[in-house]
Amino acid sequence: MNKWQERYSEKTISLNSAVNKLSQGDKVWAGGLLSSPIMLLLELDKHLDKLEPFELYAGLLTHPFDFLKPQYKSIVHHKSLFMGPLERKIQAHGNIEVTNFHFSNFDEIFNRIQPNCMMVEVTEPDENGYMSMGACGGVGNKVALQSATKIIAVVNKFQPKITNKDNLIHVDEVSFLTEGHHPIAGPKGAEPSDLEISIAEHVTPYIKDGMTIQIGIGTISNALGMALKGHANLGIHTEMFTESMMELCKAGAVSCASKNYKPNKIVTAFAAGSQDLIDYIDGNPQIEMGCVTDVVNPNIIAKNDNFASINTCVMVDLVGQVASEGVGHSQISGSGGQVDFVRGARMSKGGISILALASTHKGKQGLESTIRTALPAGTPVTTLRNDVQVVATEFGAADLRALNTPERVLALINIAHPEFRESLLSDAKACGLIK
Repeated sequence: MNKWQERYSEKTISLNSAVNKLSQGDKVWAGGLLSSPIMLLLELDKHLDKLEPFELYAGLLTHPFDFLKPQYKSIVHHKSLFMGPLERKIQAHGNIEVTNFHFSNFDEIFNRIQPNCMMVEVTEPDENGYMSMGACGGVGNKVALQSATKIIAVVNKFQPKITNKDNLIHVDEVSFLTEGHHPIAGPKGAEPSDLEISIAEHVTPYIKDGMTIQIGIGTISNALGMALKGHANLGIHTEMFTESMMELCKAGAVSCASKNYKPNKIVTAFAAGSQDLIDYIDGNPQIEMGCVTDVVNPNIIAKNDNFASINTCVMVDLVGQVASEGVGHSQISGSGGQVDFVRGARMSKGGISILALASTHKGKQGLESTIRTALPAGTPVTTLRNDVQVVATEFGAADLRALNTPERVLALINIAHPEFRESLLSDAKACGLIK
C-alpha cells in the first residue's frame, strides 16, 4: 500500500462524522452547481437541531434542502453567490441572502469572506493520490483553498475526471474524506424552438470560421451554439461548457487550433448537462477546467484574437442598457461572467460581443416587450450601454457600435416586436430621445 493510500484510509470517515466536524462560527464554502456535496448536505439536514451556528456559502443549488427553510437561518446562515431556479423560488421567504458580483472578482469576495472550511465533491483518487474536483471544480474551489484550513472531500464516483492542475486536489491536502455517491447528470436539453432558431439566424453572420467563442447559459444560448455546427476551426474559451458546445465538438466545428491563448485546449470553468456531456468531458485531454476568476478575466479573454462573446439577457432599454439578472427589485440569477466576457470580447483584436433575447415575454398584463423605453424601477443594469455592441432578437440584429443616441434608439426599435414599435417610437419622442 502506498503512503497516500494509508492516509486516505486514515482520513476516511462517515457522512455523519463529517457533519460533526463543522464548528460554531465556521464559514463554509460548499461549491456551486455540480460540485456541491449533495449527500453531505442531505446528511447535514438530519442534524439541524444539534448543530452550532455557522455560515454556508454556495451557489446554484440543485436540491431543496431542509436547511433552506427560514426557521433554520439562525443555525445555517445560507449565503448564495449565484441565484439559480431553486434559490429564486425561496428568495422571498427562505433561508437565503444573495451576493452579486462579477465572477472575475471571486478572489476579492473570498478574500473578504475568508472561508475556513470547504466541502467539495471529488472523484476517486488516481494512482498518485490526486482527485479531480469534477464537472464544476473551477467554481471558487481554487480560491477557497487559499484560506480553508478544514477541507472535507466527498468522493462521488459519478463525477468526471478533469485532470489539469487547477482541478486536482491531493489526498494529503484534505482534512477528511467521506463518500457520497449520486448521479450528477441532468436531462437532455430540448430541441430549439422556432423562435430560438430565428434569433440564432441573426447572430451567426457575426461568427466567422476560426473565431474563439463563449456562449452563455439557457435555451436561446443552446440554439445559438447549435446554429454554428456548419462553422470550422472554432475555438472555445467559456465560463460554462454546455450541451451545444459538445455538439459543436462532435460535429467537427471545433479545433481550437487558431486560439492565441492555450491553443488546442477548450478552456472552461465548469460544465453541466446530460450524461452524454458528462461522459464527453470525463478524461477528455482537450478540456481544461480553470479557476473561474482566471477564465472570465477580461485581460485573459482578450489574449484570443477574434473572440466572440454570445450571451442572453432579460431586457434592454432604448439606449442600450442591459438587464440580465433581475427585473425591478426581484433577483432572477446573478451577474456571473457576462460583463467580463463582454469587455474581454471588446478588448480582443477583431472581437465582438452579442447579447440576444426574445422580443417579448408574458407579463402580468399579457404580452410585453423586452425592449423598453426604460427599465422598470429597481432593475439592476448588468451590462452598461457603453459596453454593448450587438443586440439580437428574432426580428434582427442591432449593431450599436459608434451610433449616437437617436440612432441607437431607432436601431433597437427596429428589432422590437412589430406590435410595440409604434408605442416605443412615441415614447422615445416624448422622452426627448429622438425628435
